[in-house]
Amino acid sequence: MVIGEQRGTPADRDERTAQFTHMAEVTRQSPGFVRGCWGADDDDRELSHALVVLDTLEHARALRRMVEENVSGVRLRIMEINVEADVTA
Repeated sequence: MVIGEQRGTPADRDERTAQFTHMAEVTRQSPGFVRGCWGADDDDRELSHALVVLDTLEHARALRRMVEENVSGVRLRIMEINVEADVTA
């Protein structure tokens, strides 16, 4: 999983949605993409977060490299998923 944080999130809800939609469209094309979430921080609306799940650690590292080469001011971390929990019936 790649965990991202970036300042400069638009204050306007429509602009935020457009920015996150663009990020999702670009990221969705990454090899190994499984799922992603993008959103603004609840306490600091100028801060955005991304959680992107990829199928391998190598794909996560490749996505991090691509983002760091093309986006300024972003902070990225890689987390290897060891345990997952889903809603039980």
